[in-house]
Amino acid sequence: MADSSRASALLAARNTKPLSPRQVVLRIALIISIAESAIMLALSRLEPSVGPLLFALQDGLLLILVSTGPIYLWVVRPFAQAHVDATRHIGYLAYHDPLTDLPNRRMLFEHLEHRLAACERHKNYGALLLLDLDGFKEINDTRGHDVGDLLLQTIAQRLEQSRRQEDIAGRLGGDEFIVLAQQLASNRELAEEKAFRIARKLQESLIEPIIYDGIKLQIGCSIGIRLMEPQRISTAQAIREADIAMYRAKRNRNNGVQIFTPTQPVPSADSIPIQARAMSGL
Repeated sequence: MADSSRASALLAARNTKPLSPRQVVLRIALIISIAESAIMLALSRLEPSVGPLLFALQDGLLLILVSTGPIYLWVVRPFAQAHVDATRHIGYLAYHDPLTDLPNRRMLFEHLEHRLAACERHKNYGALLLLDLDGFKEINDTRGHDVGDLLLQTIAQRLEQSRRQEDIAGRLGGDEFIVLAQQLASNRELAEEKAFRIARKLQESLIEPIIYDGIKLQIGCSIGIRLMEPQRISTAQAIREADIAMYRAKRNRNNGVQIFTPTQPVPSADSIPIQARAMSGL
């Protein structure tokens, strides 16, 4: 429900254009001129029974009564609605990726912080799945950025369709995505099994060919998994260790899945790609 509300806010903001100063002046002037003409026409048919001062006061009061409603409906309300929509749009863009409309890094990190705390509080396991697309760079370089953008948008749609309703899918940046899976199990082994099944389901949805201009494009993804445990860890540690697992999965073979375990040796910073080190703060 929250996602649909945010999407509706973005759509409304895109479709609502604020009135320009010129439009505001012209609309008010038009309303006042029409209202004043109607009032003068009506008063001219009546015998004047008051002096000029009272007649002018009467005309002014009638003008206020007649013009206030149209000014509000045609000028004030559209102006205020455009301001509200623009504010919602700015708020939406602060937490969503403009290309895919998925939650961005900022929103993902906030949700990750909350879910790490929830796992500690409820003594259960969740999972952070870090996806890195296999073959995307080659297609983006050879086919152009328009095709690359189309691929990223298609991947985002498939992630949204494939994820469980209670999970969150977002774009971390570039060709990297994150899925936050919650409430997997209270047992580590069962949680690992469920996280692995979620990863395979996501891979199956992403590997389906994408047809663009009669050309079949196909990419896969390598996935690193870091379980969210009852023992509290920081968001930076969760991201860093999921990235390490993803790097191992990509190094072993494309479309691989690797679950990080604390007993695994952590590679040196020099052995991790520069992009991964920047993302995880190494």
